[in-house]
Amino acid sequence: MRHLIVLFFIFILAHTGICSASVPMVKEGGEIALAPMAQKVVQQCGLSMLVPQLLNMFDQPLGFGCTGSYKDNDGAGLSMIFEYDPNRGSGGSSLNFEIERIGIDEKIAKRGSSLFKIDEGKSLPELGSGASVATSNCGTLPSVKVAPISGENWHGWIAEESFGKAPRNCKLSKEYTRAYRCVHLMIGNEKMVAQLDGVCLLRKKEDSLVNGFSYDPFLDMVKSIRFNED
Repeated sequence: MRHLIVLFFIFILAHTGICSASVPMVKEGGEIALAPMAQKVVQQCGLSMLVPQLLNMFDQPLGFGCTGSYKDNDGAGLSMIFEYDPNRGSGGSSLNFEIERIGIDEKIAKRGSSLFKIDEGKSLPELGSGASVATSNCGTLPSVKVAPISGENWHGWIAEESFGKAPRNCKLSKEYTRAYRCVHLMIGNEKMVAQLDGVCLLRKKEDSLVNGFSYDPFLDMVKSIRFNED
């Protein structure tokens, strides 16, 4: 959360070519085109990934900006706004990774700011006190399903919230319906960890940002992550 105040400046930087690589068009061969992050951002935030080149209403592609440094005690914030119309400024249309130079096992053992916790004798973790678990606008708490996930030089977990049916006489806001997938993510290795706390993404795969950012290209992006240190 400490990095949210700089999201506006990150948006300006990310879409003036400082924080994302230059690419031709949005799609190649019917698939969403991908572009690497700028090396300055990779070195500062400590990881690289391929970013879907979806465009906002100003024909600006998605791009990440970085605050702080993963080598600092407070870690780094890697953020991306995926609002189709940036002027709306809803505040919920962004990805915000917290990246630290600490092993994932050590991080989860400390609990505290860890999104997940593992109880003794359990094979899978569950969301911990560091996670922001939402209550729907109808007052319902979600059920949470945790699954393992792995990449080139990391492993971790992704947790998905499900709010079920709305109580009588209450209509769920769109992000709490089955049209969306709301997830938390914690990945890392022996030297580094990255956490993403609570983002809601379209369940249906779409090749534009008009209705929001879809889960499938998000997951493809996450699976392309490579940490600078392992």
